[in-house]
Amino acid sequence: MRRIAVLIVAAVSLSGCALSAPPVATQAPEKNTRPGPSPEGRLSIMSGGLNFDLNNPPKDWLIATSDDKVNASAVFSPLTTVTRNGVPTLEVRTGPAQSIAVRRINAMLMATPYLNWAWNLSDHGAGIHPVRLIIGFKGGGSEKNTLKEQLNGLPAHDRALTLVWGDSALRRGTLTRPDKNRPFEAAVYTVRGGRENTRKWWRDTVDLSDLYKQAWPDDERRAIRITFIGIAAAPRMPPVRGRVSGIELSH
Repeated sequence: MRRIAVLIVAAVSLSGCALSAPPVATQAPEKNTRPGPSPEGRLSIMSGGLNFDLNNPPKDWLIATSDDKVNASAVFSPLTTVTRNGVPTLEVRTGPAQSIAVRRINAMLMATPYLNWAWNLSDHGAGIHPVRLIIGFKGGGSEKNTLKEQLNGLPAHDRALTLVWGDSALRRGTLTRPDKNRPFEAAVYTVRGGRENTRKWWRDTVDLSDLYKQAWPDDERRAIRITFIGIAAAPRMPPVRGRVSGIELSH
């Protein structure tokens, strides 16, 4: 098992298995093609009108699945651009395998610490909602623990953070740090929660630099870069929907 899979799948479901990408996503773009913030200090990760062509995704996006027997296009075939309550959004529907759709970026954590987005999640039953956001960082862990760029194109990273919708509104604001003996697992932060709050649009902002400090207090944050941001979907059948719009980094 590649160590890269342990971290990312931990971000999806806190359990490990390998991720595989469709052939079109196996080549990573040149480093200088990765988006960075504008002079105003903003970086749009996913605009409301972004439309994915799974047979030819944007060069700075990676779509992958944890099951090499399940084609990523099949898993993400319900990944579509729709309009709900007047909001253009990317709709994700879960499938039989763990899946991710992430955008490769290059942004300094302290220069663009605030992550903003809107989401509208369907009722999911007990537990954490299977649709969540994932963020990758590089520069804080020891060099020997850096997860280098693999054939599936996921950028090098040594830390990851998952932003989730909890099973209870009382869990809001809770951060679960990774075990020190399992440095490749993701930290998990509950942004919102409660089935009673689903099926509504919520706009949220988190301070990634503050969450990073809480999760990895010994790291020097001035050197940290954000290397990817995207959406993850844990396996869930029957399918559960999640809608995300307007993901943006700012200072």
